[in-house]
Amino acid sequence: SRAHFLMSTPGMEGKAKVLCLHGFTQNAETFRAKTGSVRKHLKSKLEFVFVDAPHSAAGFFDQSDAASLGTTSDGVHENHAGPRAWWLMGENDGTQESRENDGSKPNAVTETLAGVALASGDMEHDAVVDTMGSTSLPETTDGAKKTETETNGTVGTEYRRATKPKVRPAASTCMVGWEATAGVIRSAVTEHGPFTGVVGFSQGASTAALALATMPELASVKWTVLFSGFEPRDARVSDWLHTSNTGAEGDTEERLYSPAIKNIRSLHVHGVKDTMVTKDRTEALMRAFEETPALFEHDGGHGVPSSKPFRDAMKQFVLAE
Repeated sequence: SRAHFLMSTPGMEGKAKVLCLHGFTQNAETFRAKTGSVRKHLKSKLEFVFVDAPHSAAGFFDQSDAASLGTTSDGVHENHAGPRAWWLMGENDGTQESRENDGSKPNAVTETLAGVALASGDMEHDAVVDTMGSTSLPETTDGAKKTETETNGTVGTEYRRATKPKVRPAASTCMVGWEATAGVIRSAVTEHGPFTGVVGFSQGASTAALALATMPELASVKWTVLFSGFEPRDARVSDWLHTSNTGAEGDTEERLYSPAIKNIRSLHVHGVKDTMVTKDRTEALMRAFEETPALFEHDGGHGVPSSKPFRDAMKQFVLAE
């Protein structure tokens, strides 16, 4: 389907353009609303282009968590985009589990459990009942709990999988779906570029860094502002952020790593009360930039600050020559 783009000041010519990438379970509209105060003093100079991520994140958070993020848990939102994601976490859909399988073939009960979990997205109440009336309890390989139940006089076996916490983007070691994200960014460049700057929040900040490191379509970018950004824990993906070369003596066992993102100024924004993305994760992302990155710390948590000191700092940074 066609990517959705939202312009901050549609039809304004002659302004430098900024690509804006929202956080996990947000979308273009919610990120636009959350950045209103920081954009206010820049709108005469910059045009902000907000983009919806390609993957649905509907149902990831419960209603109370979703409300605090400006989305709804079932994907319904006033702009119909719903919660979106720049990539998905393989641990949540069984990809990681299958990768770690010991090679033995799962039995029919385990396969059915996995199928129910993937179809419903609810790990807490997924269950399979053996209606054949057998009193023997077949073994499972995934730790499902077994209980005997009786329905209409027939003894059956019910398997309930223990609640498994969902893995968030910052903790995932199995990133899935990057190609679709790269496609959306390419479309944004084609339809609204070239871009002078990139702004991203949380998963969107990490996405911005990965795109700057790997996509020649963003060669026009001169600066980026990353809120609560982190280096992904998927080793394959994090390697994109660092150039690897053999040692000076040609020793293939010794590798020298250097930042992959060159000639781009970066401002990294971190809240001291942020429990989702700690400062060390932000500092790890900073090391992906060759040009000395700037760090702005505020006393808030996981969000976009709106204080005057930050607004002034951001304005000075993005308008610097």
